[in-house]
Amino acid sequence: MNKITIVFCEGQHDIAFLSKILFAHEYKKYDKTLDKFLKPFGNQYFGLMKTMEISDKKLGFQSEYKIPSVSLYKDDNLILFHNMGGDMKSIERVEVLNMYLKLVNKDNDFTSSYNFEYKFLYFLDSDEKTIEERVHELNSELALTTPLQHNKLVFDTHDYGCYIYSGVLEDILLDLMKPSNDTYFNNSKNYIDTNPINNDRQKEFKCFEGTCKPGNKFKEKKSIISIAGQLQFSGMNNSVIIANSDYIKKSDIQNNEHCQNIINLFRAT
Repeated sequence: MNKITIVFCEGQHDIAFLSKILFAHEYKKYDKTLDKFLKPFGNQYFGLMKTMEISDKKLGFQSEYKIPSVSLYKDDNLILFHNMGGDMKSIERVEVLNMYLKLVNKDNDFTSSYNFEYKFLYFLDSDEKTIEERVHELNSELALTTPLQHNKLVFDTHDYGCYIYSGVLEDILLDLMKPSNDTYFNNSKNYIDTNPINNDRQKEFKCFEGTCKPGNKFKEKKSIISIAGQLQFSGMNNSVIIANSDYIKKSDIQNNEHCQNIINLFRAT
């Protein structure tokens, strides 16, 4: 494999969604232990893992974004998904980008030894901003000679592209999930509407201190998907529901404009 696509995602929900699109187009999991992972990436990730510490959240919480959480392949294409842990992670995204760029630095033997072709793809919510504003922010972050454009690939030493979800990812997910499952999703929405909870109780509670962290954690669209998903996968989070539920079928992906735009971005050269 010599075509390497590095994908920057806000979180695991995005990775589950993008992976499902790729699975529908015959991509497969690249399940390799680090000692058998495509060189030199396996060595790079192993070196990072050796520096990780066990925290109260999970192994390597502080630097895990530098290691792909999912890898897929098809023919000569290897896709590496990085969970950046949110959208306001420009510093972390630059760190990951530079990590890969150093591997193809002309001062080392990487390019001549491996002859890899890089593609860097960014997937972000627009949230309350416009798609154009999000793209502008990315362009300020990357400072490419050829500016990024939404849903297009540009070349600047390597290929770069971005796809900005208008609003949030869940808008696309609900458009895919609801049409054949209206009853479940309407009832999920109704449950939320008839069971309101105080805003102060929508904050993360620190049990031993008896206090709450700032910031409201409730997102209605995420909750609708979660409630409907529990009918199929009890106790599972949204990334598992997105990845494994038949609320999104192959035919749904093939008939959805966003999904087709995204797969074309992966295929573009």
